[in-house]
Amino acid sequence: MPRSPLRILLPLPRGLKITMISESSSAILVHVNSTRQRSKCPLCHQSSRHIHSRYFRTPADLPCVGRPIKLILSVRKFFCRVAICPRKVFVERLPELIEPASRLTIRLRATLRQLGFSCGGKGSERLAARLGMNVSDTTVLWSVSQERVSTAGAICAVGTHDAEQVRVVGIDDWSWRRGQRFGTIIVDLERRRLVDLLPERSVESIRAWLAAHPQIEVVSRDRGGHYVDGATQGAPQATQVADRWHLYKNLGEAVEAFLVRSKVRVPDVPEVCDTSDAQQTPDASVLALPSMSLLPPPISARPHHQQQAYTRLVLKWELHQRVHHLHTEGMSLHGIAREMGLARNTVRKYARRPVPNSVTEPTPRPRRRSVLDPYEEHLLRRWNEGCLNGALLEEEIREQGYAGGRTVVKDYIRYLRKHSELATSPRPRRERAASASPRELRWLLARQPGDLDEEQQARLHRLLATSTDVQQIHALLHNFHIMVRQKEHERLDWWLEQAQRSGIPEMKSFALGIRRDYGAVKAAIVLPWSQGQTEGHVNKLKTMKRAMYGRAGFELLRQRLLQANGAPSG
Repeated sequence: MPRSPLRILLPLPRGLKITMISESSSAILVHVNSTRQRSKCPLCHQSSRHIHSRYFRTPADLPCVGRPIKLILSVRKFFCRVAICPRKVFVERLPELIEPASRLTIRLRATLRQLGFSCGGKGSERLAARLGMNVSDTTVLWSVSQERVSTAGAICAVGTHDAEQVRVVGIDDWSWRRGQRFGTIIVDLERRRLVDLLPERSVESIRAWLAAHPQIEVVSRDRGGHYVDGATQGAPQATQVADRWHLYKNLGEAVEAFLVRSKVRVPDVPEVCDTSDAQQTPDASVLALPSMSLLPPPISARPHHQQQAYTRLVLKWELHQRVHHLHTEGMSLHGIAREMGLARNTVRKYARRPVPNSVTEPTPRPRRRSVLDPYEEHLLRRWNEGCLNGALLEEEIREQGYAGGRTVVKDYIRYLRKHSELATSPRPRRERAASASPRELRWLLARQPGDLDEEQQARLHRLLATSTDVQQIHALLHNFHIMVRQKEHERLDWWLEQAQRSGIPEMKSFALGIRRDYGAVKAAIVLPWSQGQTEGHVNKLKTMKRAMYGRAGFELLRQRLLQANGAPSG
């Protein structure tokens, strides 16, 4: 029997009949009556046909051709004739169409839920208004956060991915509030999908999650202590795999720290290197750093360009001591802030950190090039000739091709006026690298010889000629890359021994860290798993988190991510 046009345009479950369609200024009104003879009591589940009364519900339904639809739903109340049932009168249930006490039909609620997963709250509100669904962002978010949603007569739960099938997981942290609050993301590396999201980054939460899934065989992680301890305690049966990218990164940082500490520079003119000395392995006793006193030399004994930075460090150290002294005596953080004239956040930071035994040496900053470097010689020559007009000097170097900002020139001229005695120095602004910064030298040492052009190869040649330490760093760096890329795990012990025997503190420290995480590092060389997929999911998480504009909280973010990654319901 063919269905009526109304049934085709507005399908309804059996037992419901459309009696009339009217129109108002805001929506299309569809009058619906229930024709069912019986209904079950929601408590005792016994059917009853004894009608008590009728009442109307006005839920919103899916729009039609862009016009909102509102149902005028006439439902009945029934008497429950079961003597022991505490409910004597109950309302007729329509589980295929609408949930109890809801103002939206199930299909409209499911549509808003999908909009919320895709666009968030405000975005869904704007899009829904264009489609004929006049709802607020709060309604959308409430639809997303509901634990159970019924669609087409089936009840579905918004759940996580079936974690019982997960064998290989990647674990990493994500920042809810940068530098202050972190969570944990767990990814199924075999199926390339998100498994779960944890609201905190702690050993206890990671251990509990892994312990609840004993079938996990491989845990890929970075080298953070939280994940090392959590995986060791929660999944002792699993093989831990350190991330290869983080190994490269840690090794590169060690190389850059060595370049900064040693102040290695590429000479402008190639120097003759004694090959007989370069081929010899330096004695560890010669390379050992001299012991330093806890108290650094006084300010007056320091170069002029370091005095101001060191003075600031001394003042911070004294403030740190003063804050700890007052806090130990029982004064509140607010009281300390008022007495010392500091911000409360500064006082809180000092109170939480232990006071160092002495003023630490300022960390050397990597020296970078400036767009003003090619024109510095001209500026110094004109300054010494008596031209002190900054605008005129800027105009002159712009004619020579200077394309930088005016502020750079103004700062440089201001520096010359303040330190006129240094104007005759070849480098009055800073001791700047003639060829490259430590970061650039790090990449020059790390790149494959076949990827370097002739000029870069010449610079690398001059860099290697500066010291035997640089030669050892270069050899260790490339041997490590070859070992990891070619999966030669049997050479790991040999490499660690060479790094230890080099006598270079940065290499010894890196090798010591590898030995502490030896099993995971060796597995990283052998197994194909890495944190690449996990980092990609973290990037997706950041994008979605920022698009939410801080609305709602962790549960909404978790549900949206699980839905976006195709986590099945179950």
